[in-house]
This record gives sequence, C-alpha cells and structure tokens, in this order.
Amino acid sequence: MLGLRRIASMLAACRLSTPLTTLPSLMTRKLHLPPSIPQKIMHQHRYEPYATPLHHSSPEHEKLLKEELVDYPPYRNRKIRHGFQDARMVRDYKRRIVAAHFSPLRVRLNAIRKNTLLPKDLRDTASLQLHSLPRDSCWTRIMTRCVVTSRRRGCKTRWRVSRIIFRNYADYNRMSGAQWAVWIHQTLCTRRHMLWPPPASAKTVGEYVEKYHKNLAD
Repeated sequence: MLGLRRIASMLAACRLSTPLTTLPSLMTRKLHLPPSIPQKIMHQHRYEPYATPLHHSSPEHEKLLKEELVDYPPYRNRKIRHGFQDARMVRDYKRRIVAAHFSPLRVRLNAIRKNTLLPKDLRDTASLQLHSLPRDSCWTRIMTRCVVTSRRRGCKTRWRVSRIIFRNYADYNRMSGAQWAVWIHQTLCTRRHMLWPPPASAKTVGEYVEKYHKNLAD
C-alpha cells in the first residue's frame, strides 16, 4: 500500500499544472503521452575503468612483457603500426610466444609423467603441474596461418604463406627454393614400340636404342 501511495505522489508531481493553449487535437494527444520520469529516481551510472584481471598480471606474463616489450606499458590506448592484419593473427603470435616459453618445462614434465619406472605420487605431481600451465603453452593450440594476410586455409607450411601470396612471390623469383616447372629437353616419350629400321633423324643405332629404353623423346 505504501508503494502505491509513493507511485501516485510521483505521478501527481509529474502532471502538467498549467493549461495548454493549443488546438484540442494536439491537447488530446499530449494528454495521452506518458509522464516524464524524474531524474532524481534514476540511477546515476559512474563510469570507472575496470581493474586489470589477475590472469593478465601473473609473474610469467610480467616476465614475458619485460623481455618482449622491454618494459613498455602493455595496457594503454596507443596506435602502433605492428603489421598484424587482424586479432586472430595477434592471438596466434601470442600463442607461439607462450608455447616457446613453456616448451622446455612441458617436455620435462611430460617425460616425468609418462615414465613408468618412477613412483606414482611423483608422476601425479608432474601431471598436476602440467595441467596447471596455461592452455596456450601447448603446441597443439598453434595453427598454421599466413604471416602476410592471416589466411588460415591453403597455407604452405614450409614458407608459412598462403597459396595466393606464394604464387605472387614465386612469379617474381622472391620465394627461396621455388622455381618454374620447365620441360625443354630429356622429356618422356609417348611412343609404345620401337621403329625399325631407325628413322633417318636418329644419329646412330645405339643412341636410338638407348633413348628407347630410357623412354626419352627423339
């Protein structure tokens, strides 16, 4: 009951006290509008920056930031031309850094965990320590992604570029270890039987027989 009285008093305070000097149609329209809500009963939002999560400020992350960013503040709005194409490329780069950092420790813990000659409690302790590491420390989380366009599919593992970038670079001889496929000489022949006597184009009989057995063109 007390709540209904408060609502009724609020509505009475919001009503128009002065008569409207407008047309009847407009006056009827305005009378049917809902009353405005007083600002004093509205919740005033306070916009405060969120605190840095604990999993972003662990000792391992601080060590990585100190080594990779050289004490540069990581959490600050700044514009850096880093060369990354999208957020997925940045995520893959971070995963590679974390996996390389924890790789020696994971190898040793896995060796202890899978060694059947060691005591069971020691193997269980190594397994718990291994599962307490970050998920990105496992190398299976790393995906092959193009370092130029961040494309996931059609990526050449040897060069870590997509097939489109590989063709663009290989066409202008900018890709190491790639060359054009050329058929100029010593190509395979399509004939099935040896012609005898040898054709006039053959220099000697021995050369003609040797090319036939090697399945080379005349």
